[in-house]
Amino acid sequence: MPQRPSFEALFRVSPNAYLLLDPDLVILDANAAYLKLTARSLEEIAGRRIQDAFAADPQFPESTHVDELLDSFTRVLSTKALDTLPVIRYSIAVNSSSGAAYEDRYWSATHTPLLDDQGEVVAILQHTVDITELQQLKDSMRSAESSGQPAQQIEAAIISRARFIQDEGNQLRRLFAQAPGFVCFLRGPEHVFELVNEAYQQLTGHRQLLGKPVRDGLPELEGQVFMSLLDEVYRTGEPYMGRGMRALLRRRPGAEPEEVFVDLVFQPIIERDGRTSGIFVLGSDVTEQHRSQQELREYREHLEELVRERTRELLDSESARRAAQAALMQAQKLEAVGKLTGGIAHDFNNMLQIIGGNLQLLRRNIGNDETAQRRLESAVGGVEKGARLASQLLAFASRQPLQPQSVGIGDLLDQMSELLNGALGRAVQVEVDVAPGLWPVLADVGNLQAAILNLAVNARDAMSGGGTLCLRLRNCDLGSSELAGQPGVEPGPFVELAVTDVGEGMRPEILERAFEPFFTTRKDSNASGLGLSMVYGFVKQSGGFVVLESDEGEGTSVRVYLPCKVALGEQGIDSVGMSEQRGSVPASSEQLEAESASGLRILFVEDDPTLRMLTGEVMDELGHQVSLCESAEAALKQLEQHSFDVLLTDVGLAGMSGIELVREARMRDASLSVVIASGYAVDAREVGLDDLRTMLKPYDIHQVRSLLESIQAERTIAGRD
Repeated sequence: MPQRPSFEALFRVSPNAYLLLDPDLVILDANAAYLKLTARSLEEIAGRRIQDAFAADPQFPESTHVDELLDSFTRVLSTKALDTLPVIRYSIAVNSSSGAAYEDRYWSATHTPLLDDQGEVVAILQHTVDITELQQLKDSMRSAESSGQPAQQIEAAIISRARFIQDEGNQLRRLFAQAPGFVCFLRGPEHVFELVNEAYQQLTGHRQLLGKPVRDGLPELEGQVFMSLLDEVYRTGEPYMGRGMRALLRRRPGAEPEEVFVDLVFQPIIERDGRTSGIFVLGSDVTEQHRSQQELREYREHLEELVRERTRELLDSESARRAAQAALMQAQKLEAVGKLTGGIAHDFNNMLQIIGGNLQLLRRNIGNDETAQRRLESAVGGVEKGARLASQLLAFASRQPLQPQSVGIGDLLDQMSELLNGALGRAVQVEVDVAPGLWPVLADVGNLQAAILNLAVNARDAMSGGGTLCLRLRNCDLGSSELAGQPGVEPGPFVELAVTDVGEGMRPEILERAFEPFFTTRKDSNASGLGLSMVYGFVKQSGGFVVLESDEGEGTSVRVYLPCKVALGEQGIDSVGMSEQRGSVPASSEQLEAESASGLRILFVEDDPTLRMLTGEVMDELGHQVSLCESAEAALKQLEQHSFDVLLTDVGLAGMSGIELVREARMRDASLSVVIASGYAVDAREVGLDDLRTMLKPYDIHQVRSLLESIQAERTIAGRD
């Protein structure tokens, strides 16, 4: 069953005016309707005798209305029965701008005794109705009757006026109840709910609010800003307007307070005497609008963050593009320098070949002359030194002869530990960090060792006072985007070798030129400036790339990336005269004559006339039949007219290259043995001949003899002589 309202609640919310007194006629309580009717607050009248709270008008001391009122109370106390005063004229004091004044009013009062269990009066309940307007109408009727106006007309006018007032009141109640915003009326300084509409009930959870102070009806508002605002508006009489105000309201019994947002106005009700009697509250629940605005703000913030993130991505992309473009330009620059260096090295090898060949032939005529022998050895030493320099230049140009094989760099570092410690000295601490499961790489072991040693020594020299050198190995899988600045490097798995020092670092202008041949910042006269150039060329020739990072004062890191590939096995190249065989001491004429064999028919093609004549003379002295040509076109004409056992050609010919000549000659004569002479490595797969032989410049008579003897033996076994 629904809970029945208490009598106190009925007392509080009743639209009828009620006053409660004790047997001594001291006022105990009054409801909101009574206080409104008499323009009093409970604080003004509570605890006072009724004749003191509502004293007689001093201007009419002969008035009997106070005595009439007290007589009625006396009858109730003596008879313990209800007593009625149908009409009593009783002036009440009101405050105005000119001071206290008395207003003449007419009342109808009913006094009801409240008895205890023994039947004694413990209180008197006064029910009061203001009948001033009714009394005035009656007085008007009497006046009209005395003037001859029919009573029926007067009565009809009164009824019409009453109906109009009633209809207007009903309309105002409907508008109040159906107002789209929440509305309530609070009476007195305690802000007692006197009226609330449906929207206010929905906002506050349909509670019993009428007749209760706000602090009792909505206790969760205590401590929130609204109570202090109500007190301030009642005290000052100044209205308050708030927008988007946050409130916590318990909208269901026993539930936790919910967050709502409201726009509201606290409008004080000012009486004619200037006194604030209550507060009219009008507002709207804007919770959904607030949440929508919050979601919109969050969406805008998210959108702004996306824009900022995209802007960062574009900036990063632009920075990456510029970095890749700079790296590409640097790679193209180094490639151009490499081509130039390779060409110079080729010409340099030709000159060394001429000098070395003539020294070999000169050896036949010096006999036992010790002075001439010393000078010859000194000249040969110069040829050897020049050959090493040419080899270094070819390394930078990625044209050195390589013998790639599957190498575990971690194992290689272990094998090089003693070599590295000896080269670096005690002042340098070496730390090696090898990632587990390191992949093998395809590289020339000797050149890889030389590259590691070169980088370690450079790091040592950068740390003049000693320090820590870190060698780090790890696997990495690189895609096209990460190789944007590395032309010619294919995406795939790589092993990274990072050599990092804690030295002085490099300035940007030094860093930009670090890989250039002959560039060095060292004051040592023995510094060639080819160390990093050789590393760069070797790694590039191996299918990898090098990244150099340095900040001045913070050290340098060289990161070498070598591709991980399955070993290719034999490459079909018989490389005669490796770098360590270059520039050997020339043989004597007696040795040459003893070592010469029955001749081969050799077609020798070389565009340098001096080298062509010199090499032809050497092969002639070895007992071979030699035909000399200066171009590939002339050689092809010779092949049309004569038969040859061997075609030996330089690779870098004007017009048709040596490689193109070899292909064309083999198509004409499948039994022809072919040899390419070059200062750099030539891949048999590039030529398309598995049995291609190469002879590296500068070569000596021993190498020529060994090559030709090998060809002759092979032809003899094959029955091609």
